[in-house]
Amino acid sequence: MDNIFYRIDDRLIHGQVITGWSRYYKLKRIIIADDQVTNDPIQRQIINMVAPKNIKVNILCINDSYNAITDKNQSKNNTLVLTKGPEALYKLSELGIKIEEVIIGGMQFKDGRKKVTRSVSVNYNEAEKFKQLYNKGIKLNIQLIPTDHKEQLIPLIEKVF
Repeated sequence: MDNIFYRIDDRLIHGQVITGWSRYYKLKRIIIADDQVTNDPIQRQIINMVAPKNIKVNILCINDSYNAITDKNQSKNNTLVLTKGPEALYKLSELGIKIEEVIIGGMQFKDGRKKVTRSVSVNYNEAEKFKQLYNKGIKLNIQLIPTDHKEQLIPLIEKVF
């Protein structure tokens, strides 16, 4: 669907998503596709507190996210699907979701991850999952805010791994 957008950002909903991307895409709905966040009542509460009131936010496991993305009743609503990493999007693609492009925001540096850019760090498994998404024909671009220039992820990953 042309009005569904995909973004990886391990902070999920924060200032860049609220002010930049929600306006840029004229969002009506955000789907957070994450099996762990779904089962974490504190994270769910924080997300619901910071989410814009004019945008419906669904925090769903991967399988329920598939159902929400393909819901014909919501097909006219501009929707952002947010995940913390590539694994969730890979699972959605395996379930049959057609993803044309993924915008990668922040993936924080932490143990086991290597810096790809100043805002994106990945571990070996994440790098491999990104390569699998790319091999499915999915464009993978780093772009923190809508006015930033898009930077292709895979050439940068190949320099690091």
